[in-house]
Amino acid sequence: MEPGPTHPTFRIELGRRIEEIVGKYQTKSEAAEIAGVSVEQLNKWISGKVKVPVEGVHSLAAGMDIDLSWVFTGVQALTSKPKANVTLKSDFTIIPRVNVHLAAGSGTLNGDTIENLEDIPFTKSFLGGKLGRTSTDGLIILTADGDSMDPLIADGDLVMVDKKRNTLSDGVYAFVYGGLARVKYLRPTLQGDIEVISQNPIHKDELLKRSELEDFHIIGKVVWCGHRFN
Repeated sequence: MEPGPTHPTFRIELGRRIEEIVGKYQTKSEAAEIAGVSVEQLNKWISGKVKVPVEGVHSLAAGMDIDLSWVFTGVQALTSKPKANVTLKSDFTIIPRVNVHLAAGSGTLNGDTIENLEDIPFTKSFLGGKLGRTSTDGLIILTADGDSMDPLIADGDLVMVDKKRNTLSDGVYAFVYGGLARVKYLRPTLQGDIEVISQNPIHKDELLKRSELEDFHIIGKVVWCGHRFN
């Protein structure tokens, strides 16, 4: 049985597996860059002197197509692709999917605590070519519930939201109103009201009056949606 996180030898064993991954890169500097740390900090990971962040190890392991669970437990087999794939793998970046459900309907009440459920990988070339993004700063992925935005956004779709784009103009936004997280097409009016528009014709559009916007908050603009086929 492998030592757990509270076992005194856990960091030592973890450091050995990290060192094994680092050895698959062409240089330690390259491995450190992939992990997002300095070579000095990477050496501390290997020596077991510091607590190792999951995010950094995730990037390091993903760069060599190594199962993250093996890194932390030592249970699964260590597998990797040839070093020639390092450039391809280093093109990947991750965007967090959080436990917020956006109602494509009447609204979903979410808890106060936002948790990171998983990290979803995207290539930098995709983000740059399709979304015009050079950074993932401000990007999060949420889940849509309901059918009011169907066929544009279906029930269960993953929705990428740019939190930095929170100035309202015509477009699809994730927002909170009255404590409910929602995703809709929003259109501001000259009077300062906001039209809330559904894509599914069986759902009625709404009008949020200017005097009713005290509890209205934009999470961000929807920039991408991943459809699921049944």
